[in-house]
Amino acid sequence: MGAPGNRLIGITGYSAYVPRSRLARERISQAWGTAAGGGEIAVAQYDEDALTMAADAGLACLRDGAAVPDAIYFASTSAPYREKQIASLVATVCDLPRSCQSADFSGSVRAGVSAVAAAYNAVAAGSRSEVLVCAADARLAAPESELEGVLGDGAAAVRIGREHVIAEILDIASVSEEFTHVWRTDEQRFVQAFAGRFSNVYGYVRDVAETIDTLLRRQRLEPKQISRLAVHSPDARASLELAKRLGLDPKQQMGPNVTAEIGSAGCADPLLALAAVLDEAAAGDLILVAGYGEGADAILLRATDELPQRRAATPWKQWLAARQPLPSYEKYLKLRRVIDVDASGEAINNVLERKELEQNVRLHGSRCRECGMVQYPVAQVCIGCKRRGTLASHKLAKRGTIFTFTIDHLIANAELPLPMAVIDLDGGGRLYLQVTDFAESEVEIGQPVALTFRRLHEGGGNHNYYWKARPLR
Repeated sequence: MGAPGNRLIGITGYSAYVPRSRLARERISQAWGTAAGGGEIAVAQYDEDALTMAADAGLACLRDGAAVPDAIYFASTSAPYREKQIASLVATVCDLPRSCQSADFSGSVRAGVSAVAAAYNAVAAGSRSEVLVCAADARLAAPESELEGVLGDGAAAVRIGREHVIAEILDIASVSEEFTHVWRTDEQRFVQAFAGRFSNVYGYVRDVAETIDTLLRRQRLEPKQISRLAVHSPDARASLELAKRLGLDPKQQMGPNVTAEIGSAGCADPLLALAAVLDEAAAGDLILVAGYGEGADAILLRATDELPQRRAATPWKQWLAARQPLPSYEKYLKLRRVIDVDASGEAINNVLERKELEQNVRLHGSRCRECGMVQYPVAQVCIGCKRRGTLASHKLAKRGTIFTFTIDHLIANAELPLPMAVIDLDGGGRLYLQVTDFAESEVEIGQPVALTFRRLHEGGGNHNYYWKARPLR
């Protein structure tokens, strides 16, 4: 399999996103009196879910000056809606055009790699020129279960296109067959699993190795020619079994074990591992990425000369370092909504949503054509020169600094106290926003922040989202 003609098709950009909060596995062991496990898992904040993490990764992947994607694919097994397309909402948050095609991929943690394969096929067929793929998961394990110290939260995004390719897609292989390993029925909240060696060997290792063997055979490659392998791993032991089966050197050829470092982030796992590999790969390196679940998908890539100049703005190691330990297991239960803490809020109907979509989701303000003043929310009269009829829609930057702030101890919110800040955006515009991901002592005037799309409150049986400020990492 290969791209038609001589033009490369492959990854043109990538990004990762890892929540700041981390729970030491030892905290789980202390809570239940079980054997202590090492390391930690990444934990989504109370206002985060698969949608918001995918949006963060997607925004980071949209490098200034790059081609605008004409399609967006969202992959997750833990989407916050059972009936509502998430890709369309992420596209709106990323301010992509209405003509952008959108699709959700789900049902298995291999969906992230499956979405990348589908994006390649769309570009190769000529139906799309650039596709943004966002994969995210925030899966929930039952308290005191074996999976509780395994599942972590995270997101990753890649762009597939023909312009400025940093990793060419050389071949794709798949296998599909029923094998019950990890599942969650339509009535279950917590992920279930048949964990253990049998599932690892006769499910994971068998299926992933078969897809990779197919690629190596078709491309006439020896295992030693592969520079790095980026894969989803259901647990820390499984990837070692896979390396042994493939004849790879785990120390030299295996990419980072995401599960060991932040927990298993589901659909995002292989793309997070791929992001870490691309952070350090050299031109010409051959990279394999694979996803698993009722079969497997594997993709063979070759790094190009463009890679060193177009790496992710925030590397994987920096995401790992930007951590804030949770003080207790009970705090984890609260953040993951095992303990229900949502306060009921105002219902937002679709009339109001449609009226303010450009302002509240795409984050557009107004710019005066006469004096250049940028303001938010959208206005009819310029607050600078007082002219009417001179204001045009203006896309706001998503970075800025704290101009002033207050600490609210009385607001109805899952977390108290809640910092509220006036943010001066780069390029103009001022917003009053909730602050998230900060310790109270970290909120300071002049602090650089990034805007992030988060859950604001629940109301009318729906999730309501809006922009917040988080520390710039």
